[in-house]
Amino acid sequence: MKILVAADLHAVTRRLADRPLPSLIEFSAASRSATLDPLLGLRGLFENGKVEVPDLLICAGDLADKADPNAIRSVWRELTQICRDYKVPGLHATCGNHDLDSRNIENKFDPKGFLRALDPPFPLANENRDSLQQLSYWADNFAITEGDDWRLLNINSCAYHGYGDKSSPELEHGRVSDFTLSNIRRALEKIGPDVQKKFNICLFHHHLREISSDSFSDRSKMEGAENLTALLSEAQFGEWLVIHGHRHRAGIYCAGGSTSPFVLSCASFSATSVGDEHNPCQNQFYMVDFEPPRNGKCRIKGGITAWTWVPTYGWREPSNSPAGLPKRSGFGFRGDIHDLVERFEKEVDLAPKFYPVLSSLQRFLVAVVGSVAAGCGAEPFRLRSTASRR
Repeated sequence: MKILVAADLHAVTRRLADRPLPSLIEFSAASRSATLDPLLGLRGLFENGKVEVPDLLICAGDLADKADPNAIRSVWRELTQICRDYKVPGLHATCGNHDLDSRNIENKFDPKGFLRALDPPFPLANENRDSLQQLSYWADNFAITEGDDWRLLNINSCAYHGYGDKSSPELEHGRVSDFTLSNIRRALEKIGPDVQKKFNICLFHHHLREISSDSFSDRSKMEGAENLTALLSEAQFGEWLVIHGHRHRAGIYCAGGSTSPFVLSCASFSATSVGDEHNPCQNQFYMVDFEPPRNGKCRIKGGITAWTWVPTYGWREPSNSPAGLPKRSGFGFRGDIHDLVERFEKEVDLAPKFYPVLSSLQRFLVAVVGSVAAGCGAEPFRLRSTASRR
């Protein structure tokens, strides 16, 4: 199974004379092209066959910048049209803080009304507007949708934006409440043992842990993140891949212990550095491929191919970039990387007359293991020389 993941497009339809553009997607531009506009560039990759048609296209929020209704409508229309034109089976998005009119610019009392009126229905383009999944997302702040071999838990981490007092406004961070977590638990318990028969994906906008440095202080992570991580770590609920955006910092990591979910933190698809000058990541989107099921169980193991945007060139063939995810990374390994390296060394450390050939093989295999480990956040290691031990 393959999924295409994009986050934080921040598209605009109005250019402000006193402010640089916050996004590379400008619908008010005199002309748009695949070398200047990442959304048209993505269409071009489908058109020339450079990107394989995924089973799902997932957008982790912030379709537009500052709740620009025309930009949200335009992005949603283009994403759905791409899925129709290239026969992508499913399109799923989630609310970002820039998607909700939480500052009451367009509407004085209903920050989510515009989103609920979008056509096709947002955030689950394949579901009827009055479906239980759509209603659950807006009323219960989460929805669970399923395909033949996948299950998506879509959480609205912006559900309380527009609330809170002036001293602590909800729009400054995400939240998953205890009430929502209790309902998620009950929904997963109803699925029962079948939870392991599909690939489990959890989608929301805000990040699980603070992203801070000496020059940047972050206080906008999702409240209740630790409780959500603990819930998804329970063995009875199977394995999970978590996908989020918001801070435009790319990374793949394991959220905790041996049963905790793997987390894909997304770089922005098309936002510029306006207002985020300390962000080192380039614009990226990701193709995530899962290993086939084994013995009737879908394990959260696989690889991630990162496509990086190059200004005036467009989407570059996957290659390592100075920042963001490397061209190829992986997730799913939960053992000790040093033990795995030693096992490889023992397997190829055979008769001396075969050493020149096996040494090359050994170093190749260890390099592969190292690449996978790097994708899972393991610390770097050095290969011990077999020749020196002889």
